[in-house]
Amino acid sequence: MNPFQKKNQKEKDEADSESESKSSMNQIFSKITSFGKNTKENTFGEFRQTPLMDLIERKNDIVLKADLPGVTKNDVTLEVQDRLLTVRAECLSDIEEGIYIRRERFYRKYEGSVNIPVQIDEEKATAKLSNGVLTVFLPKKIDTIDVED
Repeated sequence: MNPFQKKNQKEKDEADSESESKSSMNQIFSKITSFGKNTKENTFGEFRQTPLMDLIERKNDIVLKADLPGVTKNDVTLEVQDRLLTVRAECLSDIEEGIYIRRERFYRKYEGSVNIPVQIDEEKATAKLSNGVLTVFLPKKIDTIDVED
């Protein structure tokens, strides 16, 4: 085939179909790669991101695991209100002297909430932060009834 010849209608249709398929695949890939990356930017270059979280019910407690990269334990705030656990954290980036050619690491806020399916004993709750993963242990509240003799 001469590369300078005009394409016939069949070849044009095949090229259009291929282009539509690539466009559809790009849209699907975009959705997959952005899954869980719920971010919002304001005008000051500050991001608020919903951390990726797992909530696990075990026999005696509920465990929450949340990804909080770059955060220290002093930057984390936990709040429980009406069976809603909210995780908040702030992460300050380093500022280097010089002109940034590319900058993707900066001030970031994390905030996410999950519903707790059972009553918990807030007084006995504990948490630890290790390698950017926050783990919160929420003991289930067990109501005991005293039985008289």
